[in-house]
Formats: sequence, C-alpha cells, structure tokens
Amino acid sequence: MATVDLIPAPAGDAVTFRLRRSRLWLRMALILIPVFLMVRGIAIGLLLEEWNFTETVTWVLLTAIAGATGAVLGASRNLGWIRTSAAGLEFAATRRQPVFLPWSAVQSVGLRFTGPLTELLVIPTSLNAATVAAVSAWAPRVRRRSGAPAFIVDVGLMTPGPSALLAELNRRLVAHR
Repeated sequence: MATVDLIPAPAGDAVTFRLRRSRLWLRMALILIPVFLMVRGIAIGLLLEEWNFTETVTWVLLTAIAGATGAVLGASRNLGWIRTSAAGLEFAATRRQPVFLPWSAVQSVGLRFTGPLTELLVIPTSLNAATVAAVSAWAPRVRRRSGAPAFIVDVGLMTPGPSALLAELNRRLVAHR
C-alpha cells in the first residue's frame, strides 16, 4: 500500500455514504435498552413482587443514554465513510486511515453479516494498488484470511444503508469493466 499526504479529489459524480453521529447514538441506545433491562431483571432475580416499574424504566433509560453517549464519544470525530466516483472508491472505517482504490484495482465487493454489524469487504487486485492517506489514525482494517486480502469497513449504520451502498458499488464496478 502506497502512503500519500492527500487522496485524489472525487469526481463531480461522487456519491457519499456516511456514518452519522445521531444514527449511531440512537442505534446504540436501542441496542443497550434490552441489554440493561435483562441485567436489571437478573439483578432483581425476576421476582415480580420486588419489581418497581418506574425505578426500573428510569434506571434502564439512564444507563442506556449514558452508554450510547459514551459509545459516540469514544468513536471520536473520525466516523466511517465511503465515497464512490468515476475516479474510484474511497473509504475509511471509523478511526482508520482513508484508502483510495481506482476501479481497475477493485476485484470485488461484498457484504458480511446483517443489521448494525454489517461489514463491507473490498477485495483489491493487489494491496499495492491501494493508496492510503498519511493521517493520524490507525491503519486500515485488512482481513488476510482465506485467499485474497480484503479491506473491511463497518457499514451497518451508514446512511442510506448497506443495500443501497452495495447496489451503487456493483453499478460502478460493472460500468468500469
């Protein structure tokens, strides 16, 4: 992978997919509410005579709000994004260095898992074809198992969504082959 100070500017037809803070916060809160409800139920021992509805709802909501806020603050400012344009595919996972791949260097793309844990796998023809921006962040996530290496980006919470992203990527791949 080549490291550069700047990634090429996107073409005028660029489509961007982003992980929005508000969506991340809401999803984290909705995931944490049932988790904390189970924890609270186990802590009480699920004895209905000891169940205080108001106290339980207050505790669950406050801890879920605190947990979701902590998750969003922990994600930092560098939330994940993907941009497709005529020039190629640009992407960065949360808190990772941005990567640029021209379409000729993209072998295939695919989704793994479902829901908020959906990941995009970008398989390049060669890791040397990737251009990585020299910014202060962690190196890009690369999966090196079962054959060709692949870049990994979490896309489950991105707007407009993983299925729209995959459709756009496949449209671009077909157009550039």
